[in-house]
Amino acid sequence: MNEPKVLVDKTLITKGVENNVQKMINKPQTDPTGVNATDAQYIQTVISLINEGKIDLHTPSTLMKNEIYHNIDDKAKGLADINAVTLLNDLRQMKKLYDLGNTQSFQIQNLINRIRNTKERIEKTCGDVYII
Repeated sequence: MNEPKVLVDKTLITKGVENNVQKMINKPQTDPTGVNATDAQYIQTVISLINEGKIDLHTPSTLMKNEIYHNIDDKAKGLADINAVTLLNDLRQMKKLYDLGNTQSFQIQNLINRIRNTKERIEKTCGDVYII
């Protein structure tokens, strides 16, 4: 009979991965072309808003432009509120990458694109409701 194929070395299970290998695996892949100037400026703007306390990464209402938010209907407010939670999650991830020095990674570029796309989608219904 054929022996079952071993997919994982059993020493890996008992001893784990060496620290240097684990660090390499956990580090986001850097884009060799770097982040474009527009995205780099966007990162700096958002990080400044966070550091200044204008955006609290756990308080969705801090993302809102109050003068616009208070003038939209309840359905639009609900849409803006739900998506503010999603945006804050992405902003927390972006801040973490920034703090770790991973500002040139594909991961941070993806987050920026996702944040912008979410914001633009919501703006079609709610107007320019977010401060980012």
